[in-house]
Amino acid sequence: MFSSILRSYTNLPKNIHLLFLLEFSLSLIHVAFILVLNIYLRKKGFSDPEIASFNSLRFVGALVFALPLGIFIRGKKLKPFFKIASLMVPFTSAMIIESIYYSIISLIQLSFLLWGIGMMLMRVCSLPFIIRNTTQKNSTEALSLSASTWSLSTIFSGLLISGLNWVSDFKILDRVVIFNEYNILWVITLIGMSSYIFSNKIEEGLFYNNNKKKDIFSLRQNYDWTIILKAISPLILISIGAGLTIPFVNLFFNSTFGFTSSAFSLLSSFTAMLVFIFSLLVPTLRKKYGYWVTIVVVQILAIICLVTMSLTEVYSSNTYAVFIAIVAYIFRQPLMHMAHPASNELMMNYVGKKNQELISALSSSLWSASWFISAKIFEWLRLLDFRYYEIFLITAFFYVIGVLLYVFLIKDYEYIKKRNSAVLPIADELKID
Repeated sequence: MFSSILRSYTNLPKNIHLLFLLEFSLSLIHVAFILVLNIYLRKKGFSDPEIASFNSLRFVGALVFALPLGIFIRGKKLKPFFKIASLMVPFTSAMIIESIYYSIISLIQLSFLLWGIGMMLMRVCSLPFIIRNTTQKNSTEALSLSASTWSLSTIFSGLLISGLNWVSDFKILDRVVIFNEYNILWVITLIGMSSYIFSNKIEEGLFYNNNKKKDIFSLRQNYDWTIILKAISPLILISIGAGLTIPFVNLFFNSTFGFTSSAFSLLSSFTAMLVFIFSLLVPTLRKKYGYWVTIVVVQILAIICLVTMSLTEVYSSNTYAVFIAIVAYIFRQPLMHMAHPASNELMMNYVGKKNQELISALSSSLWSASWFISAKIFEWLRLLDFRYYEIFLITAFFYVIGVLLYVFLIKDYEYIKKRNSAVLPIADELKID
């Protein structure tokens, strides 16, 4: 069984493997920033509201440019955008590290803004690229492999961060390099620069650019907006909830249980190993059990784990609280991430062929908008002295509503499927003109 699953991934086209390596190398930087950057900012004297404010700027650029980019890339080669992202993300990461070190507020803000635009370029273009380079037999595997880059990069970044912390310092000639947050972020940024090698090796053919109008005035006529809004509404709520929690879990463990950046990185690496394994199993589980299990059931279990983890702050003085929080965190991550490939596939199948590139851009734009809103909400709630568990319970509420919307979406999709007696397989649905 496992050999056949592994074979299904190794047999994917070369371009998909190159995209995987590109996403992995850029995700190394992204993950390192999530694991370490907030603690680095705190050690440099920035408060939680200030940290949340900086984080929110990552999503402003993506919010503004994702939708126009999604319309613009139709029928165009995507390699140039991947190359720009592979240069832009490491460069702006270096800007962030140095501007924080010297406490240049305006440069910190600009760097976060540009960094978000660079990551947006990769995200908006990756799904259409997968669609163009897959067939009926391997599209689901390609989507799952792309989704697994986050967990795999978390494993690698987390182990690297913990290893460098363990080494503590390193002597080069007469100079001693101390592996604090500043130097660790620099090491991973330098590794992430390898992304340009992979983006440059991508090979693309010519794509037919149809005559469909692309100006802003034609958007209403060219797309099925009612269907698009139905498909994307669960994602909006899930992403708002996620934005209240994911960027700040390290602060939760640091404030509540005294976790260092090294300890949290090691925990995240172990958790990401489970996420990676579960992500690769999604195609098999989805084909066997359908969307109800791979989206609804796993997200309900993830919500239970989130609530369990957040409530440990209430009794954090008890010695067993930290163990409960760790176990809940370890299981929440893979369960929540399992739903991503399946929900993306459901969304693409539901909206139909002509809406798919637009909804790819919309999902990226709305995800960024939601996280921007969430970062601002987190900032305000912390200013109002809300505790972490209270904020995380708000996340759980958004998740519950999002899961309920997925229930209605799956029912509607199954009704349409039954009514039409047959639905095109994912690769046919995802094929781009």
